[in-house]
This record gives sequence, structure tokens and C-alpha cells, in this order.
Amino acid sequence: MIGNSQLLNYGVAIGSTAIAILLSLWLEPLISRTIGAFFYIAIIASTWYGGFQPGIVTVVLSTLAIDYFLIPPRHQLGTNQPEDILRLGLFLLVALIINLVTGNLQYSRQKIHQLNQQLSQENAEQLRITLDERKQAQETLQQQFEQQRLVMEMSQRIRRSLNLQDILQTTVDEVRHFLECDRVTIFQFYPGWGGTIVIESVAPEWMPLLPLQIHDPCIGEENVEPFKQGLVTAKTDIYTAGISPCHVEFLESLQVRANLVVPVSVGDELWGLLAAHQCRGPREWQSSEISLLRQLGAQVSIAIQQAALFKQLQTELTERKQAEIDLQQLNAELEQRVQERTAQLTETNDRLQKTVIEQQQTQLTLLEQAQMLELQAVITRNMGEGICLVKIDSGTIVYANPKFEQMFGYNSSELNGQHVSIVNYVTESVTTKDVNQAIVSAVLQNTEATYEVQNVKKDGTPFWSSVTTSVFRHPDYGKVLVAVHQDITERKGIEEALRESEEKFRQLAENIQAVFWMTDNQSQQVLYVSNAYQTIWQRSCEKLYHNYSDWLDAIHPEDRQRVEIELIEQLRTGQYDKKYRIIRPDGSIRWIRDRAFPIKNELGELVRIAGIAEDITELEQINLIKSEFIGIVSHELRTPLTAIRAALGLLQTGIYDKKPDKFKRMIEIAAIDSDRLVRLVNDILDLERLESDRAVLEKTTCNAADLIQQAVAVVQAIANQQNITFKIHPTNAQVWAAADAIVQTLTNLLGNAIKFSPADSTITLSVQQQTDRVLFQITDRGRGIPADKLEAIFGRFQQVDASDSRTKGGTGLGLAICRSIIDRHGGQIWAESTLGVGSTFFFTLPMPGNSAEGRGAGGQGSRGE
Repeated sequence: MIGNSQLLNYGVAIGSTAIAILLSLWLEPLISRTIGAFFYIAIIASTWYGGFQPGIVTVVLSTLAIDYFLIPPRHQLGTNQPEDILRLGLFLLVALIINLVTGNLQYSRQKIHQLNQQLSQENAEQLRITLDERKQAQETLQQQFEQQRLVMEMSQRIRRSLNLQDILQTTVDEVRHFLECDRVTIFQFYPGWGGTIVIESVAPEWMPLLPLQIHDPCIGEENVEPFKQGLVTAKTDIYTAGISPCHVEFLESLQVRANLVVPVSVGDELWGLLAAHQCRGPREWQSSEISLLRQLGAQVSIAIQQAALFKQLQTELTERKQAEIDLQQLNAELEQRVQERTAQLTETNDRLQKTVIEQQQTQLTLLEQAQMLELQAVITRNMGEGICLVKIDSGTIVYANPKFEQMFGYNSSELNGQHVSIVNYVTESVTTKDVNQAIVSAVLQNTEATYEVQNVKKDGTPFWSSVTTSVFRHPDYGKVLVAVHQDITERKGIEEALRESEEKFRQLAENIQAVFWMTDNQSQQVLYVSNAYQTIWQRSCEKLYHNYSDWLDAIHPEDRQRVEIELIEQLRTGQYDKKYRIIRPDGSIRWIRDRAFPIKNELGELVRIAGIAEDITELEQINLIKSEFIGIVSHELRTPLTAIRAALGLLQTGIYDKKPDKFKRMIEIAAIDSDRLVRLVNDILDLERLESDRAVLEKTTCNAADLIQQAVAVVQAIANQQNITFKIHPTNAQVWAAADAIVQTLTNLLGNAIKFSPADSTITLSVQQQTDRVLFQITDRGRGIPADKLEAIFGRFQQVDASDSRTKGGTGLGLAICRSIIDRHGGQIWAESTLGVGSTFFFTLPMPGNSAEGRGAGGQGSRGE
């Protein structure tokens, strides 16, 4: 910058001199006597702008310019005339004086400007220092005021509140806010100088420590002793504080960079520490901040002592209240015992009186029982159920009414005195003793039992009885079992037949592929659903029992509204026959045909609805394929028939009778479309025979080279028309195949390759023998096949371009026939292609040693070989 400024100064000197020369030459007629006027101005300007040295340059240049341009002889330096020399000398003297005066003036101006700037800077600096000192003094006073306010507020909180937790939490929050640090904690020591953080206030961006259990292995008795003496530590930076590496590592784990720690003592014991942490970086702790934290530490000590005293007082009050409660309880217990003893004496007196009354009542009861037994005997003899009394201790029958004797085939009184086992049906594994013991145990345990048992008649005929047995104290026999028997043999037979029927129904329902279901018409609960539901719906039967809507949730959203409407009709009539789709948990969609029929009671009321749901997905797919096939075939048949009909129609009109060329062309059109129609029908018939397994393929061992040669011979004439050649790689591979079918496959593939190959191109045929199969490859140089059509072209009536059937010929069934033939051989067929380069068709056949059905399907792996 200094060099540029000097150049500019000298540039001004030269420029001003040049301007003075131009003005003097231009105005020379007017100022011929004062030739130096403009040069004086140039000297003043250059000296004022640049200083003394640029002014001297201007003086020299001006003197030379006057001598050269204005004093004769002109345009040369030097003169011999004394007058001219005097004029030049006078000009030079005046010019130097002007330069000197102007330079001094310019220097004085700069000096005055510098002095003004220096004075201004000194005044500004003095003013700034004064303002800073005043501001610092105000901040110091404000800080001291805030410190005193903080200490005073904490003192007031200690006097107003006894909640130590609230006091300490508010203290650490306000200290962190006042100190503008990252974390403030209160740490309580445990024996061994470990401890825990009991209170914390931490900025959101730093790790909270509460309620962290802390044990610093670097701290021992010798480190804690200074804190007991009131030590306050203020570390500006833990890395430069001269502490042990172990302690530095511990503070790093807590994200501490600088800390201020004051002790909290209770009496003469060190209770804990009050610490302020700076986590984001080093910090120089001020003496006022240290003083504040020391004062707050003292206030925390007071608060802890006050809380301890309050807790001790509460404990004493609680103990005193408990003692009062215990005393009151003791008095109440004494009063209760007195009352109980009085009540016992009163009860004893009442019991004695009651015993006397009961003895009198017992005598009356015995009399009434005797009369009642006589009445019961009359009723028992005439009951429709068999009744017997059996002594519990001996198991002998002491009484049997006529119905019981008739039921078991015994005469009157023939059973009396017999052991009850005479009527029990037994097996090799169950004895009469076991049956009798089981009955007695059940009755004695529950005082009454109802059960079904198989008994035996006198003639050995077994039959089923429903028995109700209870314990009764007989006045003559003591404890007896009263057994009431009812013959249920017919009912058991009906139940057994029903069980067999239900078992057959269950086996039928669980073994059919369709879902059999039954619902209650009122509650809409599923009463039964067969296991096929889990197979078709892929959902749990148990879940359907608990949640009827699980069935609706599986229905396809497009069908659900229609099904719900039909479901309302089902509730009214109990009948419907509908189709809908379901979405299974794996995302697959299945078609369902669901039929329902009503189940009515004897009054003709609809009580249940049963139905069968079948998976008809395959049938729907077949119907769709059938519809598509009929549509495509009808189109493919209609197109050649229309052309034939049009050609023959034109011939029939006679318009071409005198035009033999056009007449012949119409005949050719009809013949071409007739051939196309015949090929279409033949291809459809061949495809149907292959897919229905009606076409018998006689497989033998064939040479792959012979099959290729036969196929090439069939299409050679067509290839010659376009000058297309075949490149056949030699091979000695053999395959297990039906020769005619494979030749047909090769012919179809070669025909397609010729149709879509450009003239003068080459079609390559190769055979590769693999582990258990033989791979055939046919490569052309045609236009290629899009990637999304490589699989579709093997379908029926599929063309890469819809116009190919018209321009290239063909029925669109050739590749479908090829796939059916290769599938029948247990092989695989596919295509690979690059647009604009060509296509390659592959298929695999089993070798003679791997001719078993299905074993040749390993061609899957050949795609990647």
C-alpha cells in the first residue's frame, strides 16, 4: 500500500506538469509574459497532495518543460540568451520557494490532523475505560446483591418450609441459573466415602447424574480430611489442576471440565459436598462465586440439621401416639375380656335351660319319626323308582321296595340280608368291593351323590341305572344308604347312538377339504367350524369361536359390503349361496363359495344356520383361462375366416372375372388364410393333447446331433430365402426323449429364429452336456425380446408385438407347445435376450441314465451355468 501511494504521488506530479504544459501552450498568446503561472499551480498541487519530494519532481519537470517548449530555441534544451537564463533562474527560485512553503504547510496540516486523531483516541479510550469501570462496578454490585438475595431467600425457605427436598432442589436450580454453569449437585457421603447424588440441576444437553451411586477409587480418608476442615476447591480446568490421572478419568466420566466444590457439614461430621460443574469447557471461578457457594453450603447444613431435628421430632411424636394407641387397646382388651366372661356365664346358664327343653322335644320327635317312617314305608312301596336301604357298616340290603325287586328280577324279600354287591356289575379290573367302596366314599364325603352305574339282574343281564344316594339314620339299623334307582338303559342307548353319530359327523367334517360351519341365529356365535378353516383361511379356529367378526375381517374390501348385505338376508331366511374373496395373513387371495342352509326347531323357527365354504380359487382361475382362451381362439379363428369369406365374396360377385391376376390373388389370400386356419387348429389340438396327457410320447435314447439335423432340414428352405445360415457346434451328447416331439420343438424354435432374424445373418445351435441333463441353445441376431415378455411369450396366443401375427405369420401357440413338450420330458425351457442384439432360447432334456419321471427337472439350475 505504501509503494502504491508513492507512485500515485509522483503520478500526480507528472500529470500536473503535463496539464500545465498543455495550458501554457494553448494560452501562450494571452500569457506570453507570465510563462510560469500554470507551472506554479502544478507545483502547489503536487506538493500539497504528495509532499516535498513530488513537489521537487514537479519543479524540475516544469523547468525543463519551459526551457524546451516556451524559450527559444524551442524543442531543444539550453539557451544562450542572458535574459532567458535569468527568467529560468527566477522561475526555479520562485518554484523552490513555493514548494518549500507549500510543503511546510502540508506537513503542518498533517501534524495537526495526527494530533487531533491522537487526542480523540485518548479521549475515547479514557471514556471507554471510565464506562467499563462503572459498568463493572454496577455488575459487581448487582452480583453481590443477587448473591445476598439468593442466600437470604434460602434462609427464608429454611425458616418457612420443613421439606428438605424442595429446599435443596430450589437451591441447586437457582445456583445453576445464577452461576450460569452446566450442573449443580448435592452429594451425600456413605461410610467408606462413597455416596450418591441426592439433588441435581443439570442443563438438558448434559448427562444427568441423579440418582447415580458414586465411588471414586482415588478418594480416601486423606483426601476427605481437608473438606472436614472447611476446604473449598475451585478447579479452572481438570487437565491443568494438578490432580491425579485417576481422579481426572473419574471426572471425565461425569463430563466435568471445571468444578467448584464446598463441604456440607452437620455438626462436626462431613455430611456431603455442594458442587458446581462446568462441562462445556474450562472456567475461571470468581472469588464472589466461591464465597456464594460457601455461604450456600452453610445454609444447606442448616437446612439438613433442621430437617433432622424435624424428623426426630416426628419420630418422637409417632412413638408417643403409638404408646397412647397401645394403652387404649390394652384397656379395650380388658373390657372385652370382662364382657366375654360375663357372656360365657350367661351362655352356660342358657345352655342348661335349653338342654332340658331339647330332651322334652326329642321324645316328641321320636314319636313323630316313628309315625313318619310308617308313612314313608307306604310311599316307598308304591313309588315308580326302585329304592333300597343298605347298612353302611356291613353293606347288606335291609330293605328293597317292590319296584327295586322287579327292576333286578328278584322275588319279594329275596334281596333282604344279601350283600349289595349282588346287584353291582363287575369286570376283570373292577370288583364289587371297588364299586361299593367308591359309592360309600362319595356319599360320606358329600352326604349325597348322584351317579350313573351299570348293574346286573338276577339272570345276569346288565343294565344302566341313574342312582341318587344319601345318608339316613334309621332308628333300627343305624346309618344306612338310601339308594333311589331309575332304569336308564334305553336313554344310554340313545346317547351312545348320538355319540356315534356325532363322531361320524365330526370325522366327515374334519376330513373334507371344505369348511363346515354352524352358527347360532340369535347370538351370532360360531358353534362349530371344521379344521379346514385353518388350512384355507390360515387363521385359528379358536379365535373365530371368540370373535365372529374375524371371518368378516378376512373378506376382500371390494367384496365385504356385498357380503354384509347378503348376511342380513341370511339371518332372515337361513339360506344363501355366494362367492367372495378372502385375504390370507400371507397376503395371498383365495376365492370362496359359501353356501348356507337353515336348521329349525319343532315349531319351524330358525335356530341355527349351517353351511359349507369351499376354496374355488383353482376353478375360478380355470374359468378365467377358459374365457380368455375362448376369446382369443374366437378372434384367431374369426380373422382368417373373415379374410377367406371376403376373398370368396369378391370372387362370387364376378368383378374379377376379366382380371385374372387379381382373381388369382384372391385365391391365394383364401389359400393362405386356410393354411393359417389349419395350422391354428392343429396347434390347438397338439397343445390340448399334450396338456391333457392324451398324447403318448415314446421316449428312447436319441443323439442330440441327429435331432438338430432333422429340424434344420425342415426349415432349411425357409432360411435359404433370406440367405440365413446355421452354425452347428458338433456334439456326441445323447438324451432320453421322444424324437418327433423334440424335432417339433427345435423346428418351432428355429422357425421363430428365422422369422425374426435379419437377412444374411447366422443362427447358432449348440449342445452342452451337464451333470444329469443336456442343455440345448439356439441363438439368433434378431431384434430381441423385452425383459417383461421373456416369460409371457410361452403362454397361449402371445406375441412380442401384436402385429407379428399379420406380418410374420404364426398362431402364437408354438412356444406354448414347446413348453408343454419339454415339461412332459421333465425339462425346463426359457429365453434370454438383449434388445437390438438378439435372443437365445434354452431347454434341457434328461440323459438316458436319468430317465425317471421328475428327475430331469434339475434344469432349474442351468440358467446360471
